[in-house]
Amino acid sequence: MKRLLSVGVLLSLVFGVALQATTQKELKMEAKAAIIKLGKTLKGEVAKSMKAHGPQSTAYFCYKNAKSLTKKINTSYPKGVSVKRISLKNRNKDGYPTSKDEVAMLKKLGAQVKAGKKLPKMIVEKISENYYKVYKPILVGKKCLVCHGDAKHRNKDAYKTIKEKYPNDKAIGYKVGDFRGAFVAEIRK
Repeated sequence: MKRLLSVGVLLSLVFGVALQATTQKELKMEAKAAIIKLGKTLKGEVAKSMKAHGPQSTAYFCYKNAKSLTKKINTSYPKGVSVKRISLKNRNKDGYPTSKDEVAMLKKLGAQVKAGKKLPKMIVEKISENYYKVYKPILVGKKCLVCHGDAKHRNKDAYKTIKEKYPNDKAIGYKVGDFRGAFVAEIRK
């Protein structure tokens, strides 16, 4: 009887872990799809504007459209799923973390980059029963420097527009490979 009970406990532990892992994998897949959709939309629109109108007009384009594009993309997700971008060095006040766990995650990821560690592609945090946040780190690429680099690499005309529209801008001074912030997919099941 004891042996049968031990086998039963062992099987429930094994299947419980497998079920949890499947749930984690499903969460990551759902979050990844949502993050990719927002990321591709924003990058695509910025690239189109940059090609057609140049850096200064693109800075204004971002000011006028990034928030509404994000809102529009969020309405296309299944119920209970939303995505945003956050940074401790935000340009737009809406880009600042809205909770202590988000601030803590950004600090943790930033410290890992400074220590030369490779960041995970995604991090799943269980906030409460049926509520998860999935973080995807954002690293600065070469094209980002036009608006987010140091004075040497930033486009001066674009930055005039940025400074006018975002007088409290902190999203500058980056180099390629710097930790910029994260996409955060919130999933409520």
